[in-house]
Amino acid sequence: RRKEASRPDLWIQRIRRRPPPPGAARWVPRLKKAFSDEGVPPEWVWIAEVESAFRPDARSPAGAAGMFQFMPATARRFGLAERPDERLRPKSSATAAARYLRFLYQKFQAWPLALAAYNAGEGTVARALKKTGGKTFEDIAHVLPLETRLYVPKVLATVSVREKVDAARLPAPKVRRSRS
Repeated sequence: RRKEASRPDLWIQRIRRRPPPPGAARWVPRLKKAFSDEGVPPEWVWIAEVESAFRPDARSPAGAAGMFQFMPATARRFGLAERPDERLRPKSSATAAARYLRFLYQKFQAWPLALAAYNAGEGTVARALKKTGGKTFEDIAHVLPLETRLYVPKVLATVSVREKVDAARLPAPKVRRSRS
């Protein structure tokens, strides 16, 4: 049970069989720059496929919105205005997503843990690490919500297939370039 949740290879087979969502061709090239500008590997832009199928107007029943499915408090925390709702603006939302991923990576020091925190929240991942004494996603997957146990390998597989890389081995975020 613990191993199954962390196997992107099962998701890779599924992702390979389906084309990218219609919005990907339009948005991926534009949004990669926002990730690069924040020092985050631009390949992570594909999180938007899993979160919203690249739909800028996507909304969840829980209150998340936009391509990167920000909850209101997280959106504010990472610089998105509420009025107008910048979560629905692809470039603004991509910049905030990159900032959030950079923050999560710096906190957890691994992409799978950063992704788990992006989905379930930082507190959930921190508590899981403490409870299990684990250090990796595989160590804590069994105590995470099912949605998160599925989300992490799905995102890793999506990025890996779409970019032809091993997503779990993407480099750490770079120090953000200063804006002159």
